[in-house]
Amino acid sequence: MKDFKLKDLDGFIEIADTVATPFKFVQVSESDVGKDYVQIEARVWLRTAYISWVQDVKIEEAEKIIDDLKRHGFKQAEIAETALTIR
Repeated sequence: MKDFKLKDLDGFIEIADTVATPFKFVQVSESDVGKDYVQIEARVWLRTAYISWVQDVKIEEAEKIIDDLKRHGFKQAEIAETALTIR
């Protein structure tokens, strides 16, 4: 499965708004940058691909970004990869 990682948050939201799906998720996790940062990952599932945006942001900026994503239909979730079994 392809994962198209967009660099620009506004561009990502613009594309995500055109996709009519309930599968829009955002996850917040620890950052490798430092203790004052968190990593935010937002993904939209398109059946055959993902579009995503990932960024390390300061903790005080994270709440605004998450609220903005929620206004655009994203749900906070834990995103995990699963093994694909081919039979």
